[in-house]
Amino acid sequence: GKGEWTILYHSGALRGRNEPMKLLFEDAQVPYTCSDEKLYGPEGWMDAFAGSPENAKKERGVYPLFFPPAVWHKPPGGEEVMINQVFSVMQYIGDTLPGYAPGSVVERARMSHIAMNALDLWGEGRNSFHPVDLSASYSTQMDEALVSSKKFAAGRLLIWLEFFEKLVKRAGEGKPVAGGANVTMADFVLLQVLLAVEAQFNNESYDMAWDKCDVPALKAFKKSMEERPNVKGYLRSDRCSTFAGDSMM
Repeated sequence: GKGEWTILYHSGALRGRNEPMKLLFEDAQVPYTCSDEKLYGPEGWMDAFAGSPENAKKERGVYPLFFPPAVWHKPPGGEEVMINQVFSVMQYIGDTLPGYAPGSVVERARMSHIAMNALDLWGEGRNSFHPVDLSASYSTQMDEALVSSKKFAAGRLLIWLEFFEKLVKRAGEGKPVAGGANVTMADFVLLQVLLAVEAQFNNESYDMAWDKCDVPALKAFKKSMEERPNVKGYLRSDRCSTFAGDSMM
């Protein structure tokens, strides 16, 4: 954590659960670093990787963390913050950076509703690639994963997309998805999930699920978010990893 903002996440070629954070930072043109420092092992900060209850008992890091991604914020002259959970992190970043916080209690409720549902879709999609053991590698269950992920793409995924189509239409064409005057973290969470849907399921193995789904408002939302100048620049840069090809990451 050398600068004010650090995202703590696995290194390597995947577009994982840290992506919504990167999209929001990039849109705001706020400098950040990504690090896998102190993630693993008994002295690491993530209790999920501590190895035993005895190791997890130890106090490590600025604040107890369970699983990446996490954000480490060191505001000049302010209180140091270290939290995990995608939703909590995105809400904190959106509230901290100027111009992204919802303007009312009702808008905040819609923002939370949309973001948490998008994260549920992402989780269900990821789990369809780990049908035997959620904690084990995709490579250990590839045959079962092909069956499970095809079933997801042909059924549950399409229901999710119709749900988000209604939400985007309710907000209005070209409008922030939570219905306020400015985009919130929900727009970036939903964008990342839709990018992952398209990258993962829009191929012959999954019968071009994204192209064939009749969700014009949702597709227009995704396109408009991709065309935001700073987001567009990021998506075309080497700061943006390629998708691994499985697990919507």
